[in-house]
Amino acid sequence: MNLLKYNILSLFVILMSLGLNGCSEADPEFVHTDNLISEMVCMSGRTSDAPTLTGTIYEYDKNGELLEPGFTFADTEGGSGVITFVVPAADRKKFDLTSVYLRATLTWDEVITPSLTYSRHNILVDDEHPDGLVIAVKSGIGTVRKYRIMGIYE
Repeated sequence: MNLLKYNILSLFVILMSLGLNGCSEADPEFVHTDNLISEMVCMSGRTSDAPTLTGTIYEYDKNGELLEPGFTFADTEGGSGVITFVVPAADRKKFDLTSVYLRATLTWDEVITPSLTYSRHNILVDDEHPDGLVIAVKSGIGTVRKYRIMGIYE
């Protein structure tokens, strides 16, 4: 009987020590503050032969000023971004901007909401949707950067 009590007590102590050690902080090298999109592609379908467009990304600082190439991540803090897709008139039939797939290139552990995965999105800028599609990119430490994704026909 004593042996059974000892084994149960030992198991309890081991489980408690594992539980307390499992809640440690992440190593600083694995926590990232970046919440920028480095590239976004618009696709008319999910197949490899589907037409694609690469968007133009404009980054703005917290004062709404457009950032010039060569900016640092610190320059972007508190700001937002705009991604535009311009479809030439000749390609209008290839791209229905009210129903496209989007793919974003991120750097580390960002999360995009609403999710871009496996769903079609309306990015056409018109009277009903003057802002296009607005998404949020959340960094590993919880900071959020908003992007407006705008599609227009030339």
